[in-house]
Amino acid sequence: MSIPSPAFARYRLQWLLLGLGLLLLLLALQHAFRQVTEINKRDTINAATQLSSQHQRMETFLEAMRGQAEERLRSNPQSVLSRQLYQALQSDGEHGINLDRIPVDLPPALIGNLTGQGPLPHDGSERQARIHLALSLSPLLATASKLLDRDVAWIYFTGTDNFIYLYPWVPSSQFRFDPVIYSKAYWQEAMARYPHLEHAMLSRPYQDFAGRGQMITLSQPITQGGQIIGLLSIDIQTVTLAQTLHRLAPRIGTLFLLNAHQQILASSQSGTAPPPVRTAQSAEYEWQQGALQLVYPIPETPLSLIHRIPLLPLLQTLLWQSATALITILCLVVATVSSLRAQRLNRRLNYLSRHDALTGAFNRHYFDAFEHRQALAGRQRIGAIMFDCDHFKQVNDRFGHGVGDQVLIRLVQLCQSLLTRECHLIRWGGEEFLLLVADEAIPLAPLAERLRLCIAEHPWSAIAAELKVTVSLGHCRQSPAISLQEVIRRADIALYQAKANGRNRSEAWRDDGQEKPE
Repeated sequence: MSIPSPAFARYRLQWLLLGLGLLLLLLALQHAFRQVTEINKRDTINAATQLSSQHQRMETFLEAMRGQAEERLRSNPQSVLSRQLYQALQSDGEHGINLDRIPVDLPPALIGNLTGQGPLPHDGSERQARIHLALSLSPLLATASKLLDRDVAWIYFTGTDNFIYLYPWVPSSQFRFDPVIYSKAYWQEAMARYPHLEHAMLSRPYQDFAGRGQMITLSQPITQGGQIIGLLSIDIQTVTLAQTLHRLAPRIGTLFLLNAHQQILASSQSGTAPPPVRTAQSAEYEWQQGALQLVYPIPETPLSLIHRIPLLPLLQTLLWQSATALITILCLVVATVSSLRAQRLNRRLNYLSRHDALTGAFNRHYFDAFEHRQALAGRQRIGAIMFDCDHFKQVNDRFGHGVGDQVLIRLVQLCQSLLTRECHLIRWGGEEFLLLVADEAIPLAPLAERLRLCIAEHPWSAIAAELKVTVSLGHCRQSPAISLQEVIRRADIALYQAKANGRNRSEAWRDDGQEKPE
C-alpha cells in the first residue's frame, strides 16, 4: 500500500474541494448547456410556428380568391364593380391600357391598377372576360392586403394574355405590365409544375419590378378548361422576412430562413456568415463547422429554419449561466429554484400549447393528441357536435372586435358550465367550435339543444346593448365503421344544414335514412 506524500496529506481537503469544484463546474456547464439548447430550441420552434401561421394565412387568402375566381369563370366574371372599373380603363397606342383614372364614386383603398399591352379587347372576347375577372377580385385583394398588413408588399393577378392587376394602386408611370414577367421564377415554376401543384407555390427570390428590392412570391394558378389563365400572387419582401426573423429569433445565435432549394432568404442578423451546405433535419442541436446548429422544417411550408450559435457566444453564455453556481452552496438553491421555475414554465407552455389563448378552450394541438389517444384505446363511439355563432361577422362589424372576443369567451364559459369531464370543447377556428363527447351514455341531441338554449337565452346585452347571440349546431355519433375525422366531417355537414334551415337550431347527421339521429 502506497503512503501519500506529506504535501498531499496536508492539502488533502483543498484537493478534495478542488475536485469537487471541478465536478461542480462540469455539472454546472452540462446543466447550462442543456438549458441553453432547450430554450433556444423552443424559441426556434415557436418562430417556426408563427412563420407557418403567416404562410397558412396567405395560402388561405389565395385559395379563397382562387375559388371565387374559378366560380365566376363558370358563371359570369362581370360584376357591377368590374363594369365600373372597366369603363374607367384607358388605352393609348404607345403604352397600352391602364387604370390610372379611378372612378370618383369608388373608395381608392378598394382599387388596384390594371396595366397591359394592346388596346382594350372587343366585347365578348376571352381577354375581356379575364380582365373583368381580375377587376372583380378587387374587394378580396383589398381585404387580404388589409389583414396581412406589413407581411406583404403586393397582391396581384397576372393574366396569361399580357396584363396584370396590381394591389395596392400605383400609377402606371411607376409600374406597368412588362412581358418579362413571364420569365420570372414564380411564373416559370408555376407553368412547369402544373397540374401537379397541390398547394400554393413559393418562388425563388428575385428583384421586384417596382423597385422594392428582393422578393419571393406565393402563387396559386387560376384555371379554365384545364389550362392556366393566370396566377394569383402575394409578394413578400425578403427585408420583411429578415425583420420578422429578428423579432422571433432566440437570444443568442442567428436564425436563417431557407427555401426548398437551399437558398437563404433572410437572416435575423445582417452581415452574419451564412451556414454551410444545409444538413438533414435533426431533432437536436449538432456541431457543424464551428457552431452549434439546429435545422427545423417549418410545418406546412417548403421552408426551413436554421439556428446557429457560434462557439464564442455559446461559451460566454454557458460561463455566465454557470459562474454563480460555483461560488457558494447558495447557487445550488438558486439552481433548484431555477429548475422549478423552468418546470412551471414548461407546464405553462404545455397548457398554452393545448389551449386557445383567447377563450381557454382546447385547440387543434389538443385535438391531435385526443385523436391519437382514442385510436390507441380503440374507443369508437365518440360523439361530435360542431357549432358556430350565427352572423358573427355582423357582431364584429357592428360592435367591434373587442365585443366579438368577449362573446367568444362568454360562449365558452356557458358551454363549459353544461359539460362533464368526458366532454372536450375545442376551438376549431374563428367562431367555430367542436365538442367531443367521449361518454356514450350522453345523447347528443338533448345536449346540443341545451347548449343552443343556454346561449340563445343568455343576457348578451350585458356585454353590449342590443347584442344577441345564437348558435347553429350539427352532431353525429361515431360507429365502428367510421373514423373520428369522418364523424367530424358529418357533424360539420349537419351544422351547415342547420344554417340552411334558418340558424339557431341543431341538426343531426342524416344519410338517406341509413343513420338515425340520437
